[in-house]
Amino acid sequence: MLPSAESHCSYQMLPPTDEVCSQFSRGVYAIFGFYDKKSMNTLTSFCGALHTSFVTPSYPTDNEVQFVIQMRPALRGAVLSLLSHYKWQKFVYLYDTDRGFSILQSIMEAAVANNWQVTARSVSSTTDAAEFKRIIEEMDRRQEKRYVIDCEVDRINIILEQVVTLGKNSRGYHYILANLGFTNVSLDKVFAGGANISGFQIVNPENPIVQQFLQRWERLDEREFPEARNAPLKYTSALTHDAILVIAEAFRYLRRQRVDVSRRGSAGDCLANPAVPWSQGIDIERALKTVQVQGMTGNIQFDNYGRRTNYTIDIYEMKTGGPRKIGYWNEYTRFVNIMDPQVSNDSSVENRTIVVTTIMEAPYVMYKKNYKHLEGNDKYEGYCVDLASEIAKHVGIKYKLSIVMDGKYGARDPETKTWNGMVGELVYGQQDPYVLRFAASRVKDGGHGLLYI
Repeated sequence: MLPSAESHCSYQMLPPTDEVCSQFSRGVYAIFGFYDKKSMNTLTSFCGALHTSFVTPSYPTDNEVQFVIQMRPALRGAVLSLLSHYKWQKFVYLYDTDRGFSILQSIMEAAVANNWQVTARSVSSTTDAAEFKRIIEEMDRRQEKRYVIDCEVDRINIILEQVVTLGKNSRGYHYILANLGFTNVSLDKVFAGGANISGFQIVNPENPIVQQFLQRWERLDEREFPEARNAPLKYTSALTHDAILVIAEAFRYLRRQRVDVSRRGSAGDCLANPAVPWSQGIDIERALKTVQVQGMTGNIQFDNYGRRTNYTIDIYEMKTGGPRKIGYWNEYTRFVNIMDPQVSNDSSVENRTIVVTTIMEAPYVMYKKNYKHLEGNDKYEGYCVDLASEIAKHVGIKYKLSIVMDGKYGARDPETKTWNGMVGELVYGQQDPYVLRFAASRVKDGGHGLLYI
């Protein structure tokens, strides 16, 4: 898959300086790995100095750093949208500082703007169940019944075990799990008491790429992989899969462009003072950032700083029978609820909100100049925007514009057999199944441009 790839697994607690230099001296093209709060600054500094890209599924950083490709999408926008949807005014925020302070800062800013009452507690240094018990009991004395838990899955499970033990899983309690692996968390006992549980999911089980992977996974030889059939797919594993996919796509792109990234010329020197960067490192970083591909975590593409953009996060609630998708969030439409009570109680068009999915393309659909200060349909202008408004007035319906994430109308990839664009969002459940679709394109007919809607 790659011109030269090495899987290096080290279980030694080496200083980041030694480990990075060790890998760099091997002539690597890019490094895949994880970081924590303590090692993040050192790793990003070395990668920037050496022009060696670091591809990671670790929590995303807000810092505008070069040569770091962040596979994990930012979650703060989805968390804030869900808090607004539930109209929470008073809640507890439990967070893990090892994951950074991005969501904490956003929640505190929103608390000031919306007059929320937020009690924030760090649980990053806590692994003792008794300490979690003490925190929950303290919050209960304050009559707190709503929690946002911003931790990794293992720590969330420990906290929820104490929730059940203390009986804080009864009706009236509500827990939002600020994590991208809602289906990886043990929720049955919490839900059995009557508590509400909400969360986020980056892996869509309806995605054919996910289904194909799971089928191959189940066919693994049990003698060599005895736990394969029983091990659920973790979202961190999906991010790792997609990281390798991104690296492979980047090298395919370089090969098509006939870019020479051989380890000739200046290979760089890690221990020089100052460090000498690898001369071809910028070409590889640029190729990684230009990748746009469908993976196990949906649409994958990056901004200029290597951060995920144009992604969709599914919103889940625990229901009878298991986790159920209630909506989705993206950077354009924010939270879209597909479990509107009006939809389930009355199927007539007049009593529900139609989701109109379209493409951002001038002059049909464009952002207004001040769109960052506007909400909903008011952010957009153009021919198709006006047309949708007039149709809605004439028919008497409510609607919400939704911009296609990858900006494409839809085509089937001959290799992966998956659809992208508008068609892909409909096929893979990223859009409300009740969708009015329209798109604009120009075709030539006898020398005249004709507009088709």
